[in-house]
Formats: sequence, structure tokens, C-alpha cells
Amino acid sequence: MTPVEGDPLKVVHVITSLTTGGAERQLELLVSRSEHHTATIALYEGGPVADSLRSSGHRVDVLGMDGWRKLVAPLRLARRLRRYRPDVVHVHLLAAQLWGIPAARLAGVPVVVSSEHSLMDDTIEGRPHTWWLRLLYRVLERMTTHTVAVSATTAGRLHEWGVADERITVVDNGIDFERLVFDPAARRRVRAELGLGDGATVIGVVGRLDPVKRIDTILRAAAPLLRDGRHLVVAGTGPLWAQLRALSAQLGVADAVSWLGARGDVNEVLSAMDLLVSASADETFGMAVVEAVGSGLPVVYVQCPALEELPEDVPGAVRVARGDDPDADVRLLSAALVTQLDRLRRWPVPAVLGERYGAVGAAASVDGLHCALVERSRA
Repeated sequence: MTPVEGDPLKVVHVITSLTTGGAERQLELLVSRSEHHTATIALYEGGPVADSLRSSGHRVDVLGMDGWRKLVAPLRLARRLRRYRPDVVHVHLLAAQLWGIPAARLAGVPVVVSSEHSLMDDTIEGRPHTWWLRLLYRVLERMTTHTVAVSATTAGRLHEWGVADERITVVDNGIDFERLVFDPAARRRVRAELGLGDGATVIGVVGRLDPVKRIDTILRAAAPLLRDGRHLVVAGTGPLWAQLRALSAQLGVADAVSWLGARGDVNEVLSAMDLLVSASADETFGMAVVEAVGSGLPVVYVQCPALEELPEDVPGAVRVARGDDPDADVRLLSAALVTQLDRLRRWPVPAVLGERYGAVGAAASVDGLHCALVERSRA
């Protein structure tokens, strides 16, 4: 039944998986703060975000869509959506766009929204831009009602791909800054888990272990500095897990690097760090960098649209230019790390961060967009 004006909408979010990535955690934030009735469908697998949503009383379904099941994915998903009878289907990430948008249309859903989290300058979710990928993306985009860009930078990239400005709304990623407040007890707890004392200096990395994050560059830049009680901690998992661990051994710093894997307590891990570094040069928002700043950490980063779009510089955040080649990138990053290590301190969190990227505002903006699009569909 279609809700009357003023009643909460029925919204189904569709995403590739519910592990620990930035898009997954953003979905959790939107669902947990929504005023609407929500359900979430993960196409491939669950994980920490699925567990967290369920423990909070939210409905989560995992389709386990692998192998031959992909061939019937739109039909399976359409049947599920017909049972839900949502007013809005909101898809996140490329696979969910590929399967979820046609399924929503097959199910007769009146409003289909797509959030663009991962359109980079040269890749989308690690896939290089090709003419056929652009064509597929544009076909899927025309099947949606509207697209949400997670930053102004992302909106600009969508425009370059031919998406009309009136079909894009920028809703900056939301962050729960209250959860990021420095916690001395969490610092001691995580450091004890890693076998590190209060006197250790912890350089941190948070992100998926895939090529776009350039964690190999971080390892090469940090390796000469990992002495005198300095330690590198990497939180995240991905396809380069074994390769990066082998590189740390090749560089002779395996004993000074901790690989945490996927973590559901990133806020506590940030409290255990003294400095965060991000070498990714192709970001849509830069969630890990913003969360680190929100935790009071000094940061060294190559690209972070969320910081670059602010009207003022952020104290403690040092941006590193790209070099002419990989060796130059390593030298520039290493020099910036040395500078930050010489003046380590916890920084006050700029008020502008909460004003621009607060969790409540982001969820309210998405809720409001859903309402406006449903009202327009009924007109």
C-alpha cells in the first residue's frame, strides 16, 4: 500500500556486501538514522556491518549471489522487492547498480536512487574506465530516478560522464564524530592487543588492500622510519593482503608492521594511533582521512576531496603532491611523514567538519530526497 502524505516511506537499500568498506559503513549510518521503514539486501555476503544492523533491530537479507546465481540475480531480487513493496530502492556500488536497478524496475518500484561512492578519475571500484563501462553506466543511470554523489568532486566526475546536473544531488558522506572522540582506554586496549606499549609511536593506515590505495608506496616510504619504537598498523583487508605482507618482509620491516584485517572498531583503532597516512591518489571522499582528523590525529594524505572542498585548511593535515614517478612518490611521502613525526600531537577537531559532514545532517538529507522524489513520482 502506498503511504499517505506524512507517513514514513518504505525504503530498501541494495548493496554488494556488508563487510567493512566506506560505502557499507555509510549505508549503516543512513539506515540507523533514517525516519523511514528500511530494509537492506546484500547481494553477495554479510559481515560486520550486517551483524551491526541486525543487532540494532534492522532487517538485513543476504542473497549469497555467486556462481550461476548471478544469471538469475535480477529475477530473484525482483521477487524479493515485490514482497517488500518499497516506495524507494536505493542502490550502492557497481554490482548493486548492475543487478539492483533492473530488478527494481522489474518489480515496479516507483523511485530508484543510486549512490555513487567509487567513481574515480581513472577507475570505478578498481575497474579501469573503458568505453563499454561508460556506456553500461549511462544505460543504468537512465533507468534510475536520481543519483546521489557523495562529494562535489564525485558530482563533477558524473557530469563528465554525461549525467545531467539536474539528475544529481550532492549529499556528502556523513560521519558520527561523537564516536571518534579520543578514548585513552581504547588506546591502551588496542595497543595491548598488538603488544605495543604507551611509548611506541604508531603510524596508521585504514583502507582496503587494493592497488588504488597504494599501500605499497606507504610501506616503502615508512620502512626507513620504522625504528626507535615506531610501528606501522594497517587496518583493512583485500586482494593484496599476501603481496603487501611479502613486501614488508622484503623491506626488512615485517616485525614492525601489524596487519589487523577487517575491523568493526575503527574508532578504537584510531585512538591507538599517533599519525594516519593515506597514499590513495584517486578518492571520491576520503573517509579514512576525515575520520582520522575527527579523532584528532595528524594526517599525511595525497587526495581527500572532503578536506579539499572545505573553506579553510585543517590543522594537522599535510597534503603530499604526486611525484613524477613511483620513486619520487615514495620520497615525497617519506619526507612528509618525517615532518609530522617530529611534531606529533593530538589536534582539536575543526567545527567545520561536524557542520559539513555530520551524520544527522547526511541521513536527514537522504530521507528528504527520498520524500521529494516519491512526491514527484505521484504528481
